[in-house]
Amino acid sequence: MIKFKNHKSIFLASALTIGISIISSQNIFAATLTTRNYTVKSGDTLSKIAQKYKESLTTLRKDNNKWNDSIFPGQVLKVSGTTSVTVKKTVPSLKAAAPSTKKYTASDLNLLARLITAEAGGESYIAQVAVGAVVMNRVKSSEFPNSISAVINQKYNGSYQFTCVQNGNIKRPAPASDVKAALAAINGTNPIKNALFFNNGVKKSGSIKIGNMIFM
Repeated sequence: MIKFKNHKSIFLASALTIGISIISSQNIFAATLTTRNYTVKSGDTLSKIAQKYKESLTTLRKDNNKWNDSIFPGQVLKVSGTTSVTVKKTVPSLKAAAPSTKKYTASDLNLLARLITAEAGGESYIAQVAVGAVVMNRVKSSEFPNSISAVINQKYNGSYQFTCVQNGNIKRPAPASDVKAALAAINGTNPIKNALFFNNGVKKSGSIKIGNMIFM
């Protein structure tokens, strides 16, 4: 839960790049790690399928318990690897904004993902992105600190702005899905416009409700 307090901005943001995810200039993700079923087509080979999904041949064999090269059209194989699926395609209700020119560190991404886990771990992917977007909106606002870490660790009258920081729940590791939501928020996906606060209360005029969460 976030506390409803405003504040003047403080210091600087990081200017390092994140080295753990590929970011396109037009999409939130240039690549997404997925696990899915693939139906073998005429002319396919195990090596071609592995190359297409950018996974190792050994991984493909292991996932399918397939240790010879015999496959046939219509056969269904499990594939897991990097595909060209983007957040905009997988979550049509999210609109991807132009990627931010501001660069963030892997530490920023991890911290934001852990905040999302603590505050919206049981919510939908869109709600999780929205929580991340609140932090990014604050970073851009002159009323708050201008870095992810400073926003999340901000205090007002001796108390942290985010309950999960106050009670220590933010220390829990974030699953991959929450890291994905954090990266989407960092790259400009914003389903809550200029909202700077969220809670689990009653929807008020001008607020946005996503799942059990209210953004305003």
